[in-house]
Amino acid sequence: MEHALFEQYVTAKAQGEKRLASHLIARFIATFSTDEERETWTRWYLDSRTGDRRIRHELFEHVIFPVLLAGYQRSDLWCLEMLDRYAQNLYRAQHLWARVGYRTDVQFAQQRLALAPHDGQARARVLQHWIGWFGHSEHEWPTGILYGMDGATEQQCAEILAQVHEVRALDQEGRYRDYLDQFEAKVRQYLQRLSDRSAAGGASPTQSA
Repeated sequence: MEHALFEQYVTAKAQGEKRLASHLIARFIATFSTDEERETWTRWYLDSRTGDRRIRHELFEHVIFPVLLAGYQRSDLWCLEMLDRYAQNLYRAQHLWARVGYRTDVQFAQQRLALAPHDGQARARVLQHWIGWFGHSEHEWPTGILYGMDGATEQQCAEILAQVHEVRALDQEGRYRDYLDQFEAKVRQYLQRLSDRSAAGGASPTQSA
């Protein structure tokens, strides 16, 4: 593995020399000869990255993903953390995403926590995911509560409330208690609205949020 080529690639990219950057990254990828080299470099690279989580697709597919996939298959905690952190790169490469069963970032985070239940950072990451999901779910309030991109159904509201219960159990310090209280109240209010509309023979709940 010739790291100097990667440094040259970084410089060419910063200078806007796209053709040269493409040539250099291809040469750099070709210099890896063993899985050990890929893993050593991948751990250095991902641990040292800050900011943008998008990784050049050739680099991700041919160097980084094989390392993360192998780690995923043996339930390696660091690899699960990186799959969570860099999941957007999987979502843009369906053929790679399929190899991990189309698992999402929150599923990688939950798997990591299940393997290390006393890891405070792993627990905080799962909480971060769900608080973000709840934030999306309520962002059209008071019009309604979303489940994905559509208005939640009564069954989906029940699922949301069950997830709120699980998140409360994870929130051991009570950091999100007030937020969860108000969010749960909105979901229950919306659920009652759906129930009343259903009883009155109104429009489909999924068309109302």
